[in-house]
Amino acid sequence: MYTYYKWLIVLVATLSQTAATFVTYGMGPIAAFYQIEWNLTPLQTGFIVSAVNIGPIFSMLAFGYLMDKKGEKHIIGWGNILLGLSALTLVFVNDYMVLLLLLLLVGIWYGSAQTGGSTAIVKWFPNEHRGLALGIRQTGIPIGGSLASAVLSYTYYHFNLSSVHVVQGIVAIMGGLIFLLLYNEPERTSGTGSTSVGFKEKMNVIKNNKELYPMYIVGVVMMSLQMIIIAHFMSYLHNEWSYSFTEAGKYLSVVLIGGMVGRVVIAWASDQFFEGIRERLLLIVMAVTVILTVMLPLIMTVEMEILMLLFCFLLGFVAIGWYSIFIACITEQSDSRFIGLTVSSALTLNQLFIVIAPSLFGLVVNLLNSYQQALYLAGISVALGAINLYRVKIKKRMDHGITTKFDQINTNNLDK
Repeated sequence: MYTYYKWLIVLVATLSQTAATFVTYGMGPIAAFYQIEWNLTPLQTGFIVSAVNIGPIFSMLAFGYLMDKKGEKHIIGWGNILLGLSALTLVFVNDYMVLLLLLLLVGIWYGSAQTGGSTAIVKWFPNEHRGLALGIRQTGIPIGGSLASAVLSYTYYHFNLSSVHVVQGIVAIMGGLIFLLLYNEPERTSGTGSTSVGFKEKMNVIKNNKELYPMYIVGVVMMSLQMIIIAHFMSYLHNEWSYSFTEAGKYLSVVLIGGMVGRVVIAWASDQFFEGIRERLLLIVMAVTVILTVMLPLIMTVEMEILMLLFCFLLGFVAIGWYSIFIACITEQSDSRFIGLTVSSALTLNQLFIVIAPSLFGLVVNLLNSYQQALYLAGISVALGAINLYRVKIKKRMDHGITTKFDQINTNNLDK
């Protein structure tokens, strides 16, 4: 019964993530609706998406700290409900600046789902199947985004802009209620001994955990490339290779589908073949990502649609599918008392580059007058992140080998 309930937890965590992402990723198509209704400039339209992504930067550390102390149930459940209520207040907005401020609040509540779903899975899956469970839960993000794009577009064109926010609010509130009703804290998480440790002390422990630093760099470079692909891939295909926006949109959809599959399959493979050494698989994923990024112009010159579809799927598989195994690596290198705060620290850093990377890439494109050259630079940053991770892990392995050999020599001397 316990085994079956663990997988119910995965379903509940996935549904709550889907419901929360329905609101935040839904602001992408909604921004276009506001552009039409309020006659906004492209820059103003972009700020609508940025505002909701800035919010989690201010909240994830706090939510991670609270979840280490109190558990996930009420933080995620009520966080989703408050996310939904915040979305409902957008119905009454008729001023652009007020809209941005409220979207900042919406993003703040999203921080609970972003952090908590991962820590909930980690607590219920301490070892076996952890990667697979995290991978399944992470599919809630692309599923929520794709559902939002379809449902909210239909709602807007058949009703009005206000009704779009009503749908967002209802979905998020339902996700929170489901989590509150079905999720229970695992017994082993009670009395972990971390409640007596203050926020500052916990942050010092995390800061002094040098093993996490290469992983933080991996998160920054891979998340930057992921957001560049999501934000600029259609423009890249249209401007550099003269694809229509319809064709470019089709290929971006294939990339996202590949990412959704990758988040499950890569995580499953890490459980089956790389347990305890997930960083090796992460390095392989990063290496393949760099290779595919460099190969992109070559694929474009071969006018075969099936090859292009396969390439886009593989690109998404690694460049978006990396995320679940990254979270697993972070949790396994964390202090078990502070998993929530450690994960939220990594996600906060990632969130910063979710906001920065698309704009920075656009600036580089303007300076170089080339999407392809800018994409090469993004690929180089991923390669440097992989090299740094490899260097640190090899050094650690060598140090471990020297220590083991020294211990063996001492043991042999004692035996003599």
